[in-house]
Amino acid sequence: MSMIGSYLRISPDQLTALINQPALAAELAYPDDGEFPEPPVSFDLDKSWHLIHFLLTGEAWGGEGPLAMAVLGGEALADTDAGYGPFRYLRPDEVCAAADALNSIDASTLWSRFDADRAEAAEIYPGWTGEDLDRQYVCHHYEALRQFYNATCSDGGALLLYIC
Repeated sequence: MSMIGSYLRISPDQLTALINQPALAAELAYPDDGEFPEPPVSFDLDKSWHLIHFLLTGEAWGGEGPLAMAVLGGEALADTDAGYGPFRYLRPDEVCAAADALNSIDASTLWSRFDADRAEAAEIYPGWTGEDLDRQYVCHHYEALRQFYNATCSDGGALLLYIC
């Protein structure tokens, strides 16, 4: 079974509703057909999420600052389960801080941080060898992540983050 890093762009009003009623997160992330007239804009990092976080922070889990918020950050919504942990959220100001931090690192710089031995020792999901296909896959997803954060910041949006 795959673990996919997923994001939903939500409005500040939707975020307030989720904070007040965390159970709504699952309904928003996994709606029944036609449940939401305008579903939120979604994005996923597929399986690259853990390696991107590791390359941004140097840590398998956690980290400090806005780069750590981009993939595995955010505040957990109490009593929720997205599949692999709780739903988490970033407020609009945190989204913009993460976007600015991501803009300071391009994909080639990010990839230059890759070390197969360190990634293996840190047990980075799902396992990476550093082959050219790995580089292309991770760099493609990283650039898409940067664009998604920039668009969300420009729209004044918040984010719902989760691993499913």
